[in-house]
Amino acid sequence: MKDSKTILNRNSDGFTLIELMIVLVIVAIVLVMVPPGMQQLSLSTNLKSYSHEMLASVYLARSEAIKRNAPATLCVSTDGATCAGAGNWEEGWIVRAADGTVIKSQQAIIEGYRMTGSAAAPGSHTMVFQPSGAASTSSNITLCRQAPAVGNQERVVRVTATGRARVTTTTTGSCV
Repeated sequence: MKDSKTILNRNSDGFTLIELMIVLVIVAIVLVMVPPGMQQLSLSTNLKSYSHEMLASVYLARSEAIKRNAPATLCVSTDGATCAGAGNWEEGWIVRAADGTVIKSQQAIIEGYRMTGSAAAPGSHTMVFQPSGAASTSSNITLCRQAPAVGNQERVVRVTATGRARVTTTTTGSCV
């Protein structure tokens, strides 16, 4: 009679071919399902991050105008020091005091995303906040993926004429 130790050792030598194939099928299924979900998560995270950076800049410009009792400007800037006469927000932006002092500078956003403004005219690139906290005009800045193959999410930073700002989420596809 064989002892149980010999039988246990013979049965635990390794994986069978069927067990190995099942594990490989499960791994393949997981690898196929994960990337689209990760891309959607990455898209959502980038949109949220940049829209909140813009929202923070709006709040900063408004509070600086009130604090300094002088107009403050939030504008598109390609060099981080001066306001550009044209362009879109994805190129970067600055918050500037009335005396020309740059209070905050934001670099260009990563490639593949668009950030477009629309105030009185589409493509608006400047917001001026008065000492009362009011904005020169109401504005919407829409942030989206340039080619929405991964997802059609958008974030819109809405600034009212009173200077109040908020971020909303849409899926209209109006940014592209």
